[in-house]
Amino acid sequence: MKKIYMFTLIALLFTGCSTLKVQTDYDTEYNFTNNTTYAVVNNAKEGDNTLTYDRIQTSIKDNINTKGYKEVANENADLVLVSHVQVTQMSDIRTDYERIGYGGYSYGGGTIVVPRSVTYRWQEGQLIIDAYNPKTKKIVWRGIVKDEISNASYTAEENIEYINDVVTKVLKSFPNSGV
Repeated sequence: MKKIYMFTLIALLFTGCSTLKVQTDYDTEYNFTNNTTYAVVNNAKEGDNTLTYDRIQTSIKDNINTKGYKEVANENADLVLVSHVQVTQMSDIRTDYERIGYGGYSYGGGTIVVPRSVTYRWQEGQLIIDAYNPKTKKIVWRGIVKDEISNASYTAEENIEYINDVVTKVLKSFPNSGV
């Protein structure tokens, strides 16, 4: 049951209305101009949605290729890219105050203030793309994108389009190849 639940959550990660929040970070001491090759590692675990992970991997390759890098085997790569997907249950409690009763302020009317609290719950999906130096095994660039997960049903083509959009936005600031 847990595997089915995770499968569904990951499938829904990249669908729906976009509320994308993108964040990137990198090692300021690392010299990216020496990099010309890359490899992408598939980080899917048993029970994960391999459709989504394969689409992410393909989109990463397409985006990195446009930046002048050449794909090679892991052992020959200047940079290795790996993606991670995470789904988190989020909630927010909002309280509004409502006046109930009659009368005004100056006439001593029977007005009381009643607080009303509403809890909003949603799922937030997060995609992390790390680029690490295979010689030192240290991350030299990280991109994170978060989005609210929609429960709506989408076609395979719409899912692919959305994943491509998400990966393109997170890799926008990835440095170009040194070539």
